[in-house]
Amino acid sequence: MKKILIISSYAPPAIGGPQILYNLLKDFPSDSYSILTSFYNIDNLSAQKGTWLRCRYFFYDNLKKTKEDRIKASQINTIDQKKSSLLLRLKNFVRRNSLVRNIIGIPVIFIQIFWIIRSGKAVIKERNPDMLLSISDYGPAMISTYFLSKITKKPFTVFLFDLYRGSFYPFPGNILADIFEKRIFKMASRIIVTNQGTKNLYIKRYGDIFTEKISIVHNSISPELYLPLITPYQPTPPYKILFTGRIYWPQIRSLQNLVKAINEINDLDIRLDIYCPNTSDYLKKIGIVENDKIKISVASPQDIPKIQSQADILFLPLSWKTKSQAIIDTATPGKFTDYLIAGRPMLIHAPASSYLVKYARENNIAAIVDQENIQDLQNMIRRIVKDMDFSKEIIKNAQRLFFENHDINKNVKIFRLFFEK
Repeated sequence: MKKILIISSYAPPAIGGPQILYNLLKDFPSDSYSILTSFYNIDNLSAQKGTWLRCRYFFYDNLKKTKEDRIKASQINTIDQKKSSLLLRLKNFVRRNSLVRNIIGIPVIFIQIFWIIRSGKAVIKERNPDMLLSISDYGPAMISTYFLSKITKKPFTVFLFDLYRGSFYPFPGNILADIFEKRIFKMASRIIVTNQGTKNLYIKRYGDIFTEKISIVHNSISPELYLPLITPYQPTPPYKILFTGRIYWPQIRSLQNLVKAINEINDLDIRLDIYCPNTSDYLKKIGIVENDKIKISVASPQDIPKIQSQADILFLPLSWKTKSQAIIDTATPGKFTDYLIAGRPMLIHAPASSYLVKYARENNIAAIVDQENIQDLQNMIRRIVKDMDFSKEIIKNAQRLFFENHDINKNVKIFRLFFEK
């Protein structure tokens, strides 16, 4: 194996996208790679209960600290993220209004790029990796990797969990994406994306010049996490709809539609269970609050497979009229892979233009409501729990597709080939 330095603002054990990275890297030899990431972007819950990779961690915003320091700090609750990190203080401050966000966004982005480049040079000198692997975030890691490659002459690969240019970034991240995307792609040895829809977009955007560079590694997990937990699908009241994962702008509007639909259903005993790390203040601000039909909880990544396999409906939302239609149209969220293998019917509420809807419809793996129509959403919920032939068919097809494209055992082999000497 080539020695790799992975550069990402967010890394395992943080909840969400970093878990995809964990699935791909967990069986790599621990001395074959290391990670340069943020000490403060790993929250205390993730640090305590999440899944750490076995490699060595370097923290660009606290280079003297180790992985063990972060775990210990979370256990004794010595990390006050609002007070401990200049970066996080700035982030919290700029969220208050768009004008301040645009003004303060400039030093936030450039300070982080400076930290990554400065720390990256030291880590590259110590570890002497054969190559760099940049993980898409909101820009700093990719831009920093680009400059580190120029400085150190180390080749790099880009792994895009989402689009870069065309995503919704705080100013000046969107401007930097417009400036740097093509330059980064041109210099990269390889560009990894998670689905055919994203690859198609980049070919359409830039023509065939990057076609040979772009490879697909589908989001994937181990089926062994779910197979022992799967039971026959026999829903009984109260019917439970489940959403798991962080809630942010790509899902908010769709989740709000579901909340409204559930609150207005009177002929079914239907409940919504949300497992997410978002704060109650944030959820209240976007109109998602607990009541007799809605429960909000937090669970560790290890508990999620059991929770998902006991649901009656697994809800997968993408929203309409967002700040980045390109992201919506190319996204395949990480939880989509979990839902495929969980043995429960998936309900996708997303725009018809999205790759997610097209992929699901082509393979008949989910119930789909691709318009913002509350009555259609309610009727589909009724159909899922009442029409067993329909629900069992989409469960069977979802599991078939999982083993075709999303089994970690297949995708790790594809991923590892990129890093073999």
